[in-house]
Amino acid sequence: MAYPTVPCPLHVFEPRYRLMIRRSIQTGTKQFGMCVSDTQNSFADYGCMLQIRNVHFLPDGRSVVDTVGGKRFRVLKRGMKDGYCTADIEYLEDVKVENEEEIKNLRQLHDLVYSQACSWFQNLRDRFRSQILQHFGSMPGREENLQATPNGPAWCWWLLAVLPVDPRYQLSVLSMKSLKERLTKIQHILTYFSRDQSK
Repeated sequence: MAYPTVPCPLHVFEPRYRLMIRRSIQTGTKQFGMCVSDTQNSFADYGCMLQIRNVHFLPDGRSVVDTVGGKRFRVLKRGMKDGYCTADIEYLEDVKVENEEEIKNLRQLHDLVYSQACSWFQNLRDRFRSQILQHFGSMPGREENLQATPNGPAWCWWLLAVLPVDPRYQLSVLSMKSLKERLTKIQHILTYFSRDQSK
């Protein structure tokens, strides 16, 4: 699962994906969509664009691709090109809250869940915490303007990437266009895992 703002290193060895990576570099977009697999439709209805930051080509044709998550999207139409999946998509953006009372409530919920996330992370065993830091880097800080970007605060996506949650659950959160709903889901996940920590 790929998420906005979260690094996603890839090892590319299949010829069809090597071709896809080459094309995305040659066209200048340096990006491609990533969806988790789905038994019925080949890939899920929601995904995340990945921006290529760097590619390290190995002598045997394989490559290590350093990417970071960008925009979220919904699949409108599926296709195929030279062995790899393609899609027509529409980008997702969070619906902004305008009412002052709603903004205040959103800020309170955000701050509460952010504190809960920090506490969960600090209470992890040292080994797990250092593995997460090594792979994903440290948790992004609290943002002043919660609605500044189309995807909301970066720390939410970082947390979803590191939490051991079922991909179907992750997908449901990726597809949400309400920051309040996303924070509430994350709060439920953290409450569940924090109960386990305290045992």
